Amino acid sequence: MSRSAPAPLTRGHLNDLTTGLGQQMFFWGRDVLTEGNLLLKHGFEKHRSEGLQGTSCYCKPWEDGVIELHGACAGWYPCESGKCGFLFIRNAKRCYVHHRTAPVIPGEYDFKEFDNSNIADLTRTSRIFTAWLAEYEAWIAKQMGRAYREECHAMFCKLPTSKPWLPPESARHWISTFATGSAALPRSRAFIEPKR
Repeated sequence: MSRSAPAPLTRGHLNDLTTGLGQQMFFWGRDVLTEGNLLLKHGFEKHRSEGLQGTSCYCKPWEDGVIELHGACAGWYPCESGKCGFLFIRNAKRCYVHHRTAPVIPGEYDFKEFDNSNIADLTRTSRIFTAWLAEYEAWIAKQMGRAYREECHAMFCKLPTSKPWLPPESARHWISTFATGSAALPRSRAFIEPKR
């Protein structure tokens, strides 16, 4: 019996992911400051950013490529040239595909290298990235307990310019479903509990 291909995402799903990654970047910033740096404990290597001064990048091998996290952008870069990678740029509030094997310099973007119109490639590459993110968030919950992310989320909600997304438990579920390519993936608003 042949397995059916994962369902393609809609532009709405990608918009949900973009909002979620904006919140997630705050969480990673908290993780760096916690328990001697949770990103390092999870196996990331830290190096100084070549672009924005006084900042660091974190990288880790993943799926024949590298995950790289920075406060300005996050992405997955394939080892093999010619393959598509994934990039989220925080200030642009967009996800892109690219053909780079070397990570971008944070803050120095050549937007001619990026494409956000190819839904098929965005679907495939964003699922590589979110598969890592789902694994990482499961590790965080096990390492720190579920209350830790709830505290991070509460801090994020208090920031005057923040755009809060799903609460952590719902976010973990949505990201995991996103990563698996389930045809049943609703828009993230379906995960928000109505106020009583």
